[in-house]
Amino acid sequence: ERLHDGALQYVLVARQDMADVREGSIDGMDRVELALVECSQLLRDVVRELHPEVLARSGLKSALNSLADGIAARSGLAVRLDAPSWPDGLRTEADYLLYSAAREFSTNVIKHAQADNLHFTLGHNGSQATLTIVDDGVGIAPERLSQSVEDGHIGFASICTKVLAAGGAFTV
Repeated sequence: ERLHDGALQYVLVARQDMADVREGSIDGMDRVELALVECSQLLRDVVRELHPEVLARSGLKSALNSLADGIAARSGLAVRLDAPSWPDGLRTEADYLLYSAAREFSTNVIKHAQADNLHFTLGHNGSQATLTIVDDGVGIAPERLSQSVEDGHIGFASICTKVLAAGGAFTV
C-alpha cells in the first residue's frame, strides 16, 4: 500500500512530466527532480521498515520495541511488548520471520481490528522462539481469512507459509 500510494505515484507523475522535459521545460525538470527525491525518500522509509537497522544491530527484542513505539505513535493504539524470557541481544534464525509477522499482523490490527490495545509477547526457552500477538479488536472469522486470500490479500497466508516452512507452528 505504501509503495502503491506513495512511491509509485511519484514515479507516474515524473513520467508524465517527462513530456514537458522533452520539450525543454525547466519547470518540468524541476518537477521530475522533486518527484524522484520524494520517491527515493519513500522507498528508503519502506526498506528501513522492511529490514530495520535495529534488528540487525540490536536484535529482535529491540526491533520489536521500536516497532511497538512506532505503532503507538502512528495509530494511537496502546502497544505493549513483554519479553521476560528473551535475553537482550539474542539473535536467532527466526528473527526476521518473527519481525515480519509482527509487522504484518500489526498492520492488520491497525486497518481492520478496531482495537484499542495491542500486546506482543516474545519468548525463548533456549531452543524455541515464540511470538504471540493479541489485540482487543473485533476479531476475524476463519472464513474471512480464506476470502482474504482469494481477494489477493496474502499477508496472513504468506507469514503462515513461511512459519510452517521454517518448522514452526502457526495458530490464529
